[in-house]
Parts: sequence; C-alpha cells; structure tokens
Amino acid sequence: MADGEFLALADDRRFRLLRTRFRRLALTVVGSFLGWYFLYIALSAFARDFMARPAIGNVNVALLLGVLQFASTFLLAWRYTWYASRKLDPLSAQLRAEAEQRRAEFERLERVLAERRRIENWTPQPRPRARHRRVRARGDQ
Repeated sequence: MADGEFLALADDRRFRLLRTRFRRLALTVVGSFLGWYFLYIALSAFARDFMARPAIGNVNVALLLGVLQFASTFLLAWRYTWYASRKLDPLSAQLRAEAEQRRAEFERLERVLAERRRIENWTPQPRPRARHRRVRARGDQ
C-alpha cells in the first residue's frame, strides 16, 4: 500500500473505532491480569498468615489462589477471543476488503495507464525493403 492509502485508512472513522475497541480491550485484559497477579504476589509476601490458612481440607489459600491464577488466565484469553471475534474481526475484515478492493482498482488503473503510454509512444518500425526476384522471361536464360 502506498502512503496515501495508509493515510486514507487511518482517517476512516471505522478504523479509529477499531483501534479504540482494541485498545480498551487490551488495557482491560492486561490490567485485570497484572492486578490479580500482583495481588497474589503481595499477599504471598506480606500476608503469610492469611495465605497459610486452610481453605478446603488440606488445601491452603495460597494454593487455591495459585490455581485460580491459571483459571483466570484461560478466562481472560477466552474473553479476549470472544470479544475480538464479535467486535474486532468483522470490522477488520470489512476494512481489509475495502482496502484490497481499492488496491485492485489502483493496480488495474496503473495497467491501463501503462498500456496507454505504450500505445502513445509506439512508432512504427520502418519496413525492410522487399527484395523482389527478378522474374526472367521464358526466353531469357
């Protein structure tokens, strides 16, 4: 794509909406994960008595929260793919299809213009002079 095509795409309202939606989603997912992770680290470092409490049988709070770290990672990944497939991917596909259509039209126009320049600059080549055989009369030999 040429720079002008990128600028036209960047000015499109739908592209700005796509970027805003992605940014909001990414910040939410990353913020949720990091907040939950650092809470776990802080509790492990500063609330040892709380983390050592039994939660279910012989399983203490620290182990339970550690397992929940894995569960939350999968939950956040599922949430990201769910949102992206419903809100980001359709808009992205629409913008991509339009960009490809503009690109194809641009390439077709370039081919037409190149053919036109070729035709306009064409000059006929001089024909070589035909060499005629001299036909002899039947009497000449």
